[in-house]
Amino acid sequence: MRTYTIRLDDHFFELLENLSRKTGNPKSLIVKRALLLYKRELEKQEMLKNLIDSARELAEDPENLKDLKELEGTVADGLG
Repeated sequence: MRTYTIRLDDHFFELLENLSRKTGNPKSLIVKRALLLYKRELEKQEMLKNLIDSARELAEDPENLKDLKELEGTVADGLG
């Protein structure tokens, strides 16, 4: 395991202290969890951006709508 030192202004120092005291968790665990939550949030934002970009690409090409209608027909065939 490695050690990393950071500087916190008073507000974040007190916040970390209070969270540690309130939860009974070590400060290092709180920071690790915060980093994992931040990473997940960035991943969700990236997935949403990719989804929106893909939807825009599909909407811009009328040929895609034709393909979608054909796909919907084949999916419905298997459900009857």
